[in-house]
Formats: sequence, structure tokens, C-alpha cells
Amino acid sequence: MSIFKKDKEEQNRIRLRNLLKNTQQSCPTGWEREFFAVGGLTEVGFSKEHPEMLLIVSSQGRGIIDCNKLEKIERDNDVTGDWINENEFWCLGLGATGNEKIQIAGLHGGGLNFSNKEGDSIEFFAPNWPIINLIFQPNFLSIYEESETSKCFNILNDYEPRAYGFSPNGQIFVTATGGDVTVYRKEIVFQ
Repeated sequence: MSIFKKDKEEQNRIRLRNLLKNTQQSCPTGWEREFFAVGGLTEVGFSKEHPEMLLIVSSQGRGIIDCNKLEKIERDNDVTGDWINENEFWCLGLGATGNEKIQIAGLHGGGLNFSNKEGDSIEFFAPNWPIINLIFQPNFLSIYEESETSKCFNILNDYEPRAYGFSPNGQIFVTATGGDVTVYRKEIVFQ
């Protein structure tokens, strides 16, 4: 590799690190968040029929979080059932979602929506590899535009994010690691 190319790459890394430093380190404006400890988390997924319901799969079974209430509402400790298919990225739900095959994302692959219809998005950002940052970009903004960076939010700083993304209706998004899940929901305004 030429010295010129190495210099350009290092200049770019410095630029990206400066962009990251300029992001906000708090909960995104207009959203509420709640942390849930989940040991051995492997996958998460949102119900399409009940988009406020988040399915969590772990080495201890599966559970449901009602993201409107920000609380765990269902739990199944069975780890030997045929309720999950890691190759096709689905898992059977519980309770109100019990008959639904929920699309999952996590340790085995899969995916959640990375944006919503309001133009909010989550960007995978890694200028300090192996540390990964997930950046919340509101209203069609981009961390790569220097004038917009200070309006973006650094929502995760971790070595191994398992999954992240929005619910089907875009009113909720999550970040998940092997030990926890953070749920963000649009703030409810009472009139």
C-alpha cells in the first residue's frame, strides 16, 4: 500500500472520529427509552399484527415486551421446542402473538427495518473498530454531513450489537446486544 493511500485512509478515520464526537450522547429528541437485561440474548423481532410487541429470544427461552407499556408481559422458559427456525429467521410468538411467525434478527442473521416513513434511520458506524456505534439519524439527516452531525444521536457503543431496527409501524426501535435490549418509543403526548 502506498504512503499516499495510507495517509488518505488515516485522514478519513480522523474525519469519521470527529463526526462521531459531535453526535449527541442522549436519548433522541421525541423518544423515550427503557433498558431490559436479557442474559444470552440471541434474536429479537417485532410482531406485524401487533407492532408494539417485541419478541426476545435468548438461551433461556423467549419472551414478549409490550413496547407501549415498556414492560415484559410474556415468558416461556422452554429451550427445546420447535418454535424457532434460525435458517428461515422466524420464531413463533407468545400470548397475543402466539399464532404468528415473527421475523427475527440477531446472532443467526435476519434483519429489521433500518428506517421509518418519517425519515428516521439507524446507521452502523465503526471508525473505532472493533467498537461499533449505532447512530440514530432523525428526519432524513446523515451523520456523514458535517452540518447535520450534531443533530444525530450515538445510541449504542459496543463490541457486538446483535440486532437493531424499527417496528413495522416505525413508532418503536430497538438495539440489542448479547446481554440487553434497549427499547425506544415515540413519546406519547397527552392532550
